[in-house]
Amino acid sequence: MNQKNNNDMNSMDLIGFLWKNKKTLIIIGLISAIVSSGVALIIEEKFESTVTLYPSKTSSVTFGEVNNEDQTVSKFGEEEEAEQMLQILESAVIREKIVLEYNLLKHYDVDTTGKYIYTELNETYADNINFERNQNGAVLIKVLDKSPDTAALIANDIAALFDSTKNAMIHARAITDYNIKKEKLKKLENEMQDLRDTMSKLSSLGVVTADAYQGLTDAMLKAPDQSTKLAYKEKIKMTELFGSTLKAFQIETEFLSERIATLKSSYEQAETDAKSFPSHKFTVEKASPAEKKTYPVRWLIVVISTLSTLFFVIILLLFKEKIKEIEIN
Repeated sequence: MNQKNNNDMNSMDLIGFLWKNKKTLIIIGLISAIVSSGVALIIEEKFESTVTLYPSKTSSVTFGEVNNEDQTVSKFGEEEEAEQMLQILESAVIREKIVLEYNLLKHYDVDTTGKYIYTELNETYADNINFERNQNGAVLIKVLDKSPDTAALIANDIAALFDSTKNAMIHARAITDYNIKKEKLKKLENEMQDLRDTMSKLSSLGVVTADAYQGLTDAMLKAPDQSTKLAYKEKIKMTELFGSTLKAFQIETEFLSERIATLKSSYEQAETDAKSFPSHKFTVEKASPAEKKTYPVRWLIVVISTLSTLFFVIILLLFKEKIKEIEIN
């Protein structure tokens, strides 16, 4: 009960104190409101444009005839892909291209005679251009600018640069992979051609496979004349000498054919990765020029500035009152 009475007394004391100093607080509040209104009026207006994107699940067009669900180009990316997208959008590569394209040093009125030119530029860039994920997992590119048209153009250009930047990163690795597989495939195909040429020469000498050997013997026995029989006999002789070699070449050819078929599929995928320029995003909404300014919210600036000033003045007055009480005692 006593605590409640004390709280009531404290509240009454504070109300009394505020009433006692009402003129001072009203005057300071009005001055603060006028000053903050003036400041709010001279703050440069900015307009915001936003691009909404979703990353794709896969980073390349899959060459194989059978794709799993995660390889299809219509699959939306998840958290990992969205984080990768944010990292690329925030990269220096894209920032530098936007800075050059829109001459942001001049556009942002950066002091080019200062000591920290690019630090100031990067800080201003970060203040006006930011990237974030919304609650649905989409990636948002938000651009603030004094020109609504420029804000929309920058936002859309950054979205377009995402694809070219990611493709450049992929191609840097894919071209090396493609060249290695191209050389390997060429080597295997040359080996295959050498085998076929050798087998063709053996065949021209009369060497036949084991399956055809019995037929060759039967043909020799049924030969109508001696010269034909001698020709068949020569083929049988050559087959007995080099038949095992021909068989070995046949086995090697089958094995090499399988290797070439496997490598060719991998090579074609590498070629696709190295030479294709797929899009890695789904654009939900492109940026368009804003009709209304986003910044500053002038009434909010005035309210916050005025209340902050009044709060600070009340603290000072309370402090002054407390000092008086101490001096009296």
